[in-house]
Amino acid sequence: MFASGLFRSRAAAVTAGATVALLIGLEGADALASGRTDDDVQDASTIALFGAAMATAVTASSISLVWRRPVPRRNVPWSIGIFLIWLGASVNRVAKHQLGSAYRSKLTVVSGQQVVTSGLYRFVRHPMYSGSALICVGASVAVASPASAMWALPVGALIHRITIEEAMLRREMAEDYDQLGEGRARLIPGLW
Repeated sequence: MFASGLFRSRAAAVTAGATVALLIGLEGADALASGRTDDDVQDASTIALFGAAMATAVTASSISLVWRRPVPRRNVPWSIGIFLIWLGASVNRVAKHQLGSAYRSKLTVVSGQQVVTSGLYRFVRHPMYSGSALICVGASVAVASPASAMWALPVGALIHRITIEEAMLRREMAEDYDQLGEGRARLIPGLW
């Protein structure tokens, strides 16, 4: 049996390993994102809140998966969840790339920053967070247990972060940011 009976098959073990490596890589890349000394960081601890919420969801899900082994218990939710995680990671990275040198992991006022309205930013104001929310939904579906509810915590932290970030952007970019908001949802096209 694979990994002491944790996984139902070699394919499940490889998929889980690759997905965990992907998520660790995303977090590592974000942690290494360089700021500049003249940046005006106004994060209000949103990155710490999101990190704590993610750690809670990951811990609860990991315990659940070990307790209810073998993984996956059901193939369809597992496959859909893994797909959503990879889709969310892709959306997140494309949006980060589209921000270019203005990207910072902490909420920061970047001198001379322009409002990005192309690419994924045509559809929503915060596509990186849309990708992160998709990752959380995917993890919840893949886990398929009562621990899945814990994935609402990081989504709630993202919603809180959006509130803080939009207030900051309105203060710093005024009319430019208000124009971005016209006709664009924050996180989910056509919904919110």
